[in-house]
Amino acid sequence: MAHLPHRLMAAALAATSALGVSACSPDPAHRPTGRTTITFWTMPFWIGRPDNLKHLVEDFNASQGSIDVRLTVLDWQTGRETIKKAVMSGQGPDIWLANNGLELDLLSAGRLAPLDSLGYTADDLGRFRPLVKVNEYQGRLYGAPLYFDVDVLLYRKDILQKYGFTEAPRTWEELKSTAAAITAKSAAAGKKVSGWQFKGMDDHLNAINPTWESFLCQAGGSLTSPDFKTSTQNTEAGRTAMNYMKSFYTDKVSTTGTSALGGFIEGDVAMFSFYQSAISDIAAGNEKTRGKWAVAPMPVGPRSGCSAVGGHSLVARAGLADPGAAGTFMRWLSSPSTSAQFMEFHGIFPYDTAKVPRETKVVVDSFYNTDPSWAAIMTQFERNTPDLLLQDRHGFGARWEAQKSDVVAGVDGRTPVDQALRGIDEKVGRELNGG
Repeated sequence: MAHLPHRLMAAALAATSALGVSACSPDPAHRPTGRTTITFWTMPFWIGRPDNLKHLVEDFNASQGSIDVRLTVLDWQTGRETIKKAVMSGQGPDIWLANNGLELDLLSAGRLAPLDSLGYTADDLGRFRPLVKVNEYQGRLYGAPLYFDVDVLLYRKDILQKYGFTEAPRTWEELKSTAAAITAKSAAAGKKVSGWQFKGMDDHLNAINPTWESFLCQAGGSLTSPDFKTSTQNTEAGRTAMNYMKSFYTDKVSTTGTSALGGFIEGDVAMFSFYQSAISDIAAGNEKTRGKWAVAPMPVGPRSGCSAVGGHSLVARAGLADPGAAGTFMRWLSSPSTSAQFMEFHGIFPYDTAKVPRETKVVVDSFYNTDPSWAAIMTQFERNTPDLLLQDRHGFGARWEAQKSDVVAGVDGRTPVDQALRGIDEKVGRELNGG
């Protein structure tokens, strides 16, 4: 299929918000009769080229004669909440785009249909990578992943080489010493370059959540207790992670107010970490970045080299009149052959390549073999387990809001570390305990 884009991540969010709610499928007056109509709401995960979603749906509608999918595209700023409110009120779509990990409120309220009730077979489900367990609830899968994201290290090869470093840092200690040397040496040379920035302290506040959860995980921390009933960030691991992050600002290695992504593209930041989908933003820097940067696995912390996991899945509303029709579209859009195309914007292929058709494996392998970034991305992917994302499901809303304020305040020194961690646990704890 044509229409393959390069993803433009955070920089395109403001532009795509102008989409609002837009129907992108053909005029209903010209639809053939005798077809089952399925409504599909999504955010433009091919950011910068929303027409690709329209083309996908048109391709599906043209491929068979019994199902007609009606597409609605929502903006990233309000789309998730719009979908949740509609679904909880009983007025939502049949199928929609969801974050990997899914929302506990919808799962516990029985609002989602398990995949095996939509026509997915054991063979279908068995082809996914083991990380698909992030979409499990009470032993059944409820979300079909389109692709995964993981935090990786992004670094400017040209800047590191200029200051004597031939490889990306592999540990927390190397990250700090490399970043500190770059900041100090560049300042002494007359043009200060920040050796490191934590994404989320700058141009994209929501990004502090995966950033923080990556470093917390590497310190051996968790978001909740094993029974999901207690928030567990105010621990030794939490203090280790936050004090490490804070030291970059205390020691003037990093400066508040500097954009991690923007600074990286402009050559004012040497390193940062974020989901691998940021690669497309960096590549869009053209001559500013071409040939000057690379990807590495995350530096390993005191306990591990794990990182935050993200990405998106398809889910369907429980109680559909024709669940088989919904399942047919979901199996098509999340199929190995279609998911392989999402690797164009560096979405991680969600299937075990040993269990997909040969022609699909050839496509997937072509991405791996022609882009050196994939080796580092997949190394990082294999370090991760479902645990963190399954914990994040519990108290999600309160946690992501609390971390945006308390982590930033603790890291930049406005709030003592213990107080910041205690604040997160108190706010999340209220949600975990129903109030």
